[in-house]
Amino acid sequence: MAKSVNSIIVTLGMLLLITGCGGGSGSSQNSNSTPPSSPSQPTAPDDAPLSERITLLYPTQTQVGESISLVANVASGAEITASNWQQLAGPTVSLLANRTQVVGFDVTQAGDYQFRYTATDASGDSTEQIISFTAEASQQSEFANVRLDHAVTEQGKVSLRVDITPTAQISSINWDQILGQAINSEDITTQGQLIFFDAPTVSKDELLAFEATVTTNTGSTLKDTAYVLVKNTEINNNGYFPDAADRIVNEDVYPYIANSQYANSLVPCIYSNLLAESCSFSQLPIIGHENNNQGNVASIEEIMQRVLVSHDWMAERFQQYLETSPVSEDVRRLLNAVTGVVISADVRPSFYWIATGAIYLDPANFWVTPEERDSLNDTPDFRSNFGQELQFIMPWRYVKDGQDYLNSSSYPQALRLQRSQEDVQADITWLLFHELAHANDFLPPSRHSSLGTAHSPLSFFSDNAPQSETLESVLRLQSQELKDLAEVSFRGTDASAEQRNYNAADITQFFEPDKAAMYYSYLTSREDYATLFEQFMMAHRLGVYSDVAVLSRNNNPQFNVTWGQRGRINDPQLRIRTTYVVNSIYPELAVGEILDSLAEPEFMIPGVSWFDNLMSNTQSNSNATRRASNNSTELQPIFPQTPRTIPNEQLLHHHFDKPAIPKLSKD
Repeated sequence: MAKSVNSIIVTLGMLLLITGCGGGSGSSQNSNSTPPSSPSQPTAPDDAPLSERITLLYPTQTQVGESISLVANVASGAEITASNWQQLAGPTVSLLANRTQVVGFDVTQAGDYQFRYTATDASGDSTEQIISFTAEASQQSEFANVRLDHAVTEQGKVSLRVDITPTAQISSINWDQILGQAINSEDITTQGQLIFFDAPTVSKDELLAFEATVTTNTGSTLKDTAYVLVKNTEINNNGYFPDAADRIVNEDVYPYIANSQYANSLVPCIYSNLLAESCSFSQLPIIGHENNNQGNVASIEEIMQRVLVSHDWMAERFQQYLETSPVSEDVRRLLNAVTGVVISADVRPSFYWIATGAIYLDPANFWVTPEERDSLNDTPDFRSNFGQELQFIMPWRYVKDGQDYLNSSSYPQALRLQRSQEDVQADITWLLFHELAHANDFLPPSRHSSLGTAHSPLSFFSDNAPQSETLESVLRLQSQELKDLAEVSFRGTDASAEQRNYNAADITQFFEPDKAAMYYSYLTSREDYATLFEQFMMAHRLGVYSDVAVLSRNNNPQFNVTWGQRGRINDPQLRIRTTYVVNSIYPELAVGEILDSLAEPEFMIPGVSWFDNLMSNTQSNSNATRRASNNSTELQPIFPQTPRTIPNEQLLHHHFDKPAIPKLSKD
């Protein structure tokens, strides 16, 4: 059912109400399908108080089962620098984006609701307004809900999703833009229940509205509307993020601990559309350098003081992880190498960047409640469709006790399930081991105490080779074919005719005798390095082993395996490489002894489905032998002391997490 809208324009002490019409479902008593009337753009003189320049949009009436929004829009020239929504009365709702100008939520109970909105503008002027409305019990059995109304920085990525009552089935979906600067149809992507587009460039804050019309298999028509407030903001098109990283970042991020020592440095140094140079360590040191805690474990408080988020719940889940994870001490030790942690709805995929020295984490790894999940951006990983013209697939997964360790498919979005703490921790742990391996590659623990305050992350890198360069020069991967194919699969390079003709058997011949832990290792020496560390730590600390396999993409509906292996980091060909990486990052660990204690690599059964190869198959591993720890040659990291000439694009390259597991379905 479409949200009806009441806009309040406060002008010279007078209250003007503009009421819109509600859309309805075919089964509703309220069958008016007229879309909401266009809310008036607030107008006021530039020198008027903020209280006269704000328009609040909220429902005139609503029903239990609807998804609604509260929107604060401002007149041209006004800039809101701080927002806060607070519920004053009514059944409790989750205002997860309460520090932004738009909040959306589901109405689950009837009652009289009241909210207070406070705002401050760039001049320091502030205002407070209170709104009220009533939610009534509904006689409807089916609803469509578009989630989630939100604010976005101009040119930022937008995603909306329409869900219907789980008992209904979708026959068709139609999306219409009914308000705001028109988005060209060729710039809009629809994917099932999702719609994606980039927000337009605007000269003032502008409100967009999109209506989804869903036809069910019974012929009912369900409608709902979502609002997206596009925020006018200052962007340096030559800055690090718009230029080198090709992304516009969310201007609604904020330090989770507002009064921390470095709160004022976090946004300008690690997540701003104006950032154009690497901040010195005197402005924002790494966590380990600040406290001279080389080799020691950073406290949770020290870490949380470096966290930027777009929603409070993201920081709360991160802190909960640090407090309860069985690998918390490892993670806190590894976090010594970062300047900050960004967890924001617009981060996808996760990455580490030497230009800032920070890690950027996709909050999709952190959600617990369906309301938290609603606030995520569902825009697909940009690498999702790369390599579709190739004849092979190389999936990966983590396995423990014969079960898939990462259970993302166990939580269909429409069912609105709460995720278990165990699954949340599993999703976060491998990601942190990977991203923090990148951080410790560029800023290794052996160098933390000697970092000069005049250095920046980028200048330190220009003078000191990351340890992954030693891995590449001394223990390099051999298959040039797979290195070239990785450019196709992970960077989107066009495949040659020869590459399109490689089959699964060819890929097996390239991969099996080489020394990579997985296909993604071939993209760069940085990813090779980070993947080896990540898989070692997962096996050592949690008894969780990584699977890698080669499958044919064509004529293989059961996803039968051509070749596959579990626990490859402990393969004789990889042990020396694994040892070098772990010694470089975590010298306190007795790597050789640990590798001896880990399970030996196992081969999958060829011709059997990827899914049916989950259980252990030790009988197929009679050729696997235990390696003695004295065979694990340890290499010392090499740090050149003379400046190196490095292209700018390499200096500013950011290092992502592994691409998502290919979507293989049993059905």
